Amino acid sequence: MKTTTNRFSALNLLIGLSALFLSLPSTAAQDVVASDVKVTVLSSNLANGAAVGEWGLSALVEVDGNCILFDAGRYPDTVIRNAAVLNVDLSCVTDVVFSHFHFDHTTGLLPLLDNLREINPEAIQRIHVADGFFSSRRRANSGSDAESNQMIALRDSIEAQGVEFLIHAEATEIFPAVWVSGPVERRHPEQNYSANLNVAMDGEWVRDFVPESQALVVRTDEGPIVLLGCGHSGVVNALDHIQDTIQDEAVHALMGGLHLFAADDETLDWTAARLLEIGVENLMAGHCTGIEPLMRLRAGLNLDRSTAVVGAVGSSFVLGEGIHPTVIAM
Repeated sequence: MKTTTNRFSALNLLIGLSALFLSLPSTAAQDVVASDVKVTVLSSNLANGAAVGEWGLSALVEVDGNCILFDAGRYPDTVIRNAAVLNVDLSCVTDVVFSHFHFDHTTGLLPLLDNLREINPEAIQRIHVADGFFSSRRRANSGSDAESNQMIALRDSIEAQGVEFLIHAEATEIFPAVWVSGPVERRHPEQNYSANLNVAMDGEWVRDFVPESQALVVRTDEGPIVLLGCGHSGVVNALDHIQDTIQDEAVHALMGGLHLFAADDETLDWTAARLLEIGVENLMAGHCTGIEPLMRLRAGLNLDRSTAVVGAVGSSFVLGEGIHPTVIAM
């Protein structure tokens, strides 16, 4: 009788565990972390040596054998030229993540597609964008109806080359441990965008707050590695969103553009205090961040020259090693 009771107890335990497993959210994939990560800056404002700088952004993100290009720079040949100077092979890139539609992050795509397809016909198969990327824009207060989102016109040309656009409405894993944030919830009143454009939303024209502004995130045992294009959503909004939806740990590394170049002292102080609370451990920001704002964030986060530098062309971040700055950015 005791044996039968034990069997029933074991069966009930298995049924309970099965029910628990079936009730787990689909976000169980969030347990996956990367073991090998390298991020190399290919386009930014600051450069030295034979590399060229520009008002733009692009970075190669290598994660456990997968190659993702984050943004494509401003001028047609910047990423191609800097990759050659830095001896970086981009032919492995299968996926591109666009942070938002602005030309200084997207113009380099078509030349790069042509260049890489000559080396590897399978290069650049997918482009990941957030909902709102293809929304119509026009100049504010200009009286003109001319379209200001150049990506609408370029979409057909890109898709004609066999490239698929994947539009994400929420945080999505695109490779094991590699995520796009999708549109970011704006819970804090950060307004890291200009008043130059309006965007069509629900049949109305409103100030373009860049609704599609998204991040690329790599989950690691050390915490998330985060790349922002310009952080038009606000860097604090973006990191709060990432901790809520992708990985709720201190941010191991924050890179890209933070759009703080014109921020006043109050904004910089507030941002530094919030990033300190969030727990940013390494900072490699360039493009629209601004040199003075970066120094202010370095001080506010209690970081130093080994853990907070300008994200210049050629600088990199390697999981387990940290920041490898260029000479000019140290």
